[in-house]
Amino acid sequence: MSHSGSDFLPNFVEHIVPLKETRLVLPKKLMLIGFALLLVVLVFIASFSFLQILTALVPVALILVAFVVWYLWRFVSVEFEYTVMQGEISFEAIYGRRQRKKVYSTPLSRVEKFARVENGRVPEADRARAAKEVFCASAMKNPNTWYALVKEENGETTLLLLELTEKAEKTLRFFNNRAFLG
Repeated sequence: MSHSGSDFLPNFVEHIVPLKETRLVLPKKLMLIGFALLLVVLVFIASFSFLQILTALVPVALILVAFVVWYLWRFVSVEFEYTVMQGEISFEAIYGRRQRKKVYSTPLSRVEKFARVENGRVPEADRARAAKEVFCASAMKNPNTWYALVKEENGETTLLLLELTEKAEKTLRFFNNRAFLG
């Protein structure tokens, strides 16, 4: 008996969700480029003003500018990776396709409710219950964006915004079907 890839490991899902560029990301990128150009111009002006002192420092200053731009640029390119495995869902943010940071993790048994985000909005009654919000979706208006209400160990509720594939939804239903509305 053979297994297809989708039948094998039904309790494991891994998915990467790129954060869509909002209207605030492009201005941040342009400001970063403008900042870098300004620093380069200032380095050249300073090197001509104090020719003998700073001429040797120009290459060092330009390398420093390039490093600062490279370091800051990764924060405008964010992806979220979520993994569902053995009854737990965990999220990591990936900055600049290089650096990972754990964002959130919880056993699926703690999820009280899974529901779709309708028209880019979470119902106000559910949003009001949450003490904390964790955003791990590409955009609120994406048709695959769902929200979950998670009861934490300390009794507070967390609002989790995530993007689900069909396989992820099936896996989450497998571990906690009572949390789904329909």
